[in-house]
Amino acid sequence: MSESGQYWLKGCTCFRLRRTARRMTQIYDQYLAPSGLTLTQYSLLANLVRRDPPSVHDLAEVMGMDRTTVTRNLKPLLARGLLELARGDDRRSKLVRVTGEGQRTWDEARALWRAAQNDINRRLGDAETAELHRLLDQSFDKLAEG
Repeated sequence: MSESGQYWLKGCTCFRLRRTARRMTQIYDQYLAPSGLTLTQYSLLANLVRRDPPSVHDLAEVMGMDRTTVTRNLKPLLARGLLELARGDDRRSKLVRVTGEGQRTWDEARALWRAAQNDINRRLGDAETAELHRLLDQSFDKLAEG
């Protein structure tokens, strides 16, 4: 079949990975809905509660996102009072801090995230989930080398 046909799309690694990632995100978002957080917002909070306040630039690096995408995803969390921006080392740098309300929201959402994770593990199987993690980590490392 030609490159423009159905076979080519199904053979595309990026297509398959993104399709699977979208489905997983939908599952996590359904579980997290009662907290008012999306999976991306939960992940941002999770990365922020576990470290000293990073700059927006450093947070983008940790998340594997560009700075403008992180900034866009921080806006609803800032508006809800879950995060605050503080002055960094220089005038251009902003640090991202979790507020008390942000910590409480993340603590409550963590149980919802765990339920989603358990559902994924159940659907895929524990061994398959562990293998998927291994393959994704290995693939990331190899692609980062290039």
